[in-house]
Amino acid sequence: MKLSLPWRKRSAHPFAGGTPWIGSSLFLSRSSKAALGIVPVYAATNLIADHLASAPLHAYREIAGRPQRLPEQPSLCTDPGVGLDRYSWVHQAATSVLLQGNAYGLINELDGRGIPSKVVWLRPEEVSITVVDGVTKYLWKGNELPRADVIHVPGYVLPGSPKGLSPIGLFREQLETGLEAQAFGRRFFTRGVLPNAIFKHQKLKVDPAEAAAVRARLNLSIENHEPMVLGSDWDYTAVQLPAADVQFLAGVRATANQVAAAYRVAPEDVGGSVEGGASITYKNLEMDQLRFATRTLRPWAARFEAVLNRYLPEGEYVRFNLDASVRADLITRYKAHEIALKNGFKTIDEVRALEEMAPMGSTS
Repeated sequence: MKLSLPWRKRSAHPFAGGTPWIGSSLFLSRSSKAALGIVPVYAATNLIADHLASAPLHAYREIAGRPQRLPEQPSLCTDPGVGLDRYSWVHQAATSVLLQGNAYGLINELDGRGIPSKVVWLRPEEVSITVVDGVTKYLWKGNELPRADVIHVPGYVLPGSPKGLSPIGLFREQLETGLEAQAFGRRFFTRGVLPNAIFKHQKLKVDPAEAAAVRARLNLSIENHEPMVLGSDWDYTAVQLPAADVQFLAGVRATANQVAAAYRVAPEDVGGSVEGGASITYKNLEMDQLRFATRTLRPWAARFEAVLNRYLPEGEYVRFNLDASVRADLITRYKAHEIALKNGFKTIDEVRALEEMAPMGSTS
């Protein structure tokens, strides 16, 4: 079942005149590319996205108070991408949320039960959100999208706004300059010693109203990392900081440990150092894997699950199997299987499936 979207009257596919989110170089806005230039940020986001994308995603139905995996899994769990495998599809969405705070999916197709079967992730910088009289509206490249056709997975949501923030957005000042630079910059600019830039016209005298309008447009262009073109003879001069101050600001950039704290990953995973210089043994490495699955992966997985569940029939839901990313040693796994079998909450075939073995009595 294909959706009848308004722009399909103009083209056979919504991306016929453009490019969807395919290829990491096309995914990322300029600000995100700058963020990836920070090695710890790249390491943290890639670590989380890789693990979330590699975790199996299954749909379940609760019967008599017990969850049962659907015998026929919806495409949303197996092959939801348009020209992408499931791993890359999840990785795209995770990267979007981790770097930009939001993942916007455009539903391209529904299956026979009305569940989204093909979803394309849009470039987040091309999507804007407005709230009018309590109604949230999504605009892509200036065109309003039907709310029912948009899957929106937000990151950190602050009160009063449906738009999410990424860890980078939430801790932007700390990541860009560090706490000391933040205090220095606040004192420097709030004292009004110098304006942060001078924007003047070489020939004309500009009245206050025109100056305010130009300043607003300039600030918007700077904020969006875009060039600005206005008339002719404009001259822009940035006020330079003393070399010593520039060196100071560069010296207090975010450390790997600060990035690790923002993303809730282990410092050593992003180039940081373990507290106290403690060595990593097998025992605490295993504990770190469990901590990573519960403290880091589970909240991000829960965000996706909560959103995707809205598109399934009542009584059905999806879950990421994060246990698959925690590979215990052979003896530990077998002891866990033994406990599960003795207490009756797993069958022998379920245990064999976890060990990637065929069911009992199978000839395959």
